[in-house]
Amino acid sequence: MGKIITNQARFVLKEPKSSTSSLIYLLCRSCVPRLKYSTGTFIEPNLWNPDIERPTTQTKGHNRDAKERLKEIETRLSRMADTIERINSRVKAEKIEPTPEFYRQELDKEFNQDKLRKVVKQPEKLTFIPWIEKFIEECTNGERTIPRSGKRYSESSAKNYRKALNHLKAFEKETKFKVDFDKIDLHFHKKFISYLNKKGKATNTTGDIIKNIKVFMRQSMKDGMHTNTAFQDEDFIKPLEDVENIYLTLDEIQRICNLDFSDRAGLDRVRDVFVIGCYTGLRFSDLNLLRPENILNEGQFVRITMQKTDKPVFVPLNPQIRAILTKYNGIPPRVLTNQRMNDYLKEIAQLADLTEKIKMSQTKGGMKVTKTLHKWELVTTHTARRSFATNAYLQGVPTLDIMRLTGHRTETSFMKYIKVTNEEVAYRMAEHPFFTQEKPTVLKIVNL
Repeated sequence: MGKIITNQARFVLKEPKSSTSSLIYLLCRSCVPRLKYSTGTFIEPNLWNPDIERPTTQTKGHNRDAKERLKEIETRLSRMADTIERINSRVKAEKIEPTPEFYRQELDKEFNQDKLRKVVKQPEKLTFIPWIEKFIEECTNGERTIPRSGKRYSESSAKNYRKALNHLKAFEKETKFKVDFDKIDLHFHKKFISYLNKKGKATNTTGDIIKNIKVFMRQSMKDGMHTNTAFQDEDFIKPLEDVENIYLTLDEIQRICNLDFSDRAGLDRVRDVFVIGCYTGLRFSDLNLLRPENILNEGQFVRITMQKTDKPVFVPLNPQIRAILTKYNGIPPRVLTNQRMNDYLKEIAQLADLTEKIKMSQTKGGMKVTKTLHKWELVTTHTARRSFATNAYLQGVPTLDIMRLTGHRTETSFMKYIKVTNEEVAYRMAEHPFFTQEKPTVLKIVNL
């Protein structure tokens, strides 16, 4: 029997000079002849440290997903090395002939490589645009799922990815700039934003497109398509503008509730769905999915898993919502499309005499555009969610409690929904004990 040499599990790249990802091989000197075994794992050569035969520890500039991926690779390789040691001990104790076939068989049992060999292969090499098309197709048909949750991508996500792809195609055609993985850098970032500005795109629209391009680059890197990390640069930002959105006061919501639509069933249903949104904070996508089983405790609460975040929310229902549900025999009303509802809502808001003039400013094409509109012209389905958050805030409901109801994970994102003026804050704070106490506390200075 050949000599057993312990601690001889090594890991090397199949293609150490490759510009894309390379398969990692396990080499075992304990076998006679030496074993060469596929780990079934790929890594970009610039992320590999040949001295320690593991992923590099120099992860500065990488996002959390990239660091987690490297950690997963390191963990898998370490497990394989430990497995080799266990096999070595068994070979020595049981006087087994240390052949490559035996080691391969034992590794297959541990890591299921007999199945992996049928599916693990060098990723198909695509250029950027074809890869995005494949990515969108996989998101749509469920072949690709959201990494952290394992859930399918929503229709709206796939739709937004398609919009970003169409803008990239139009940009490439008009500017003759070849869009590919290695070209997505700060030069592209500047040129592409300039192109979108010339097309008159709003700042936040441009930001959404850039955000999705970063999604494409991050996912394609995980697929082993490239090693370009320029999109992670701190200057490769998505433009963002805080747009002045409206909310409806409790009085304005009540005026909408008081409208008589007995002879217009379509408007009646849209109004009722909107009012439910104003008092629950649910998005349109969730309002349209409400079913009787979501209504609990004899109409006291609604519980639903939000479509966008896949998080459950539990919201109390006020008497007005319970009256609406009774009107529909306990079956939450539904509408057809978001766009159709938005059209009806403007008509409803106009009938409710929401004629206050609102000055709106927005950056389009890199230029600040200001215009004055009537409030009814600005009402959309999302106004309901914003109105819920703002009115609850003004009524003194603790911020964290409102966030639990709306499903917001950070106070920063939540506060974007709070649309209150300085005057409204002042009136609210005027009732606080700090401002109402007649004799303010006087601090005494004590000489020590």
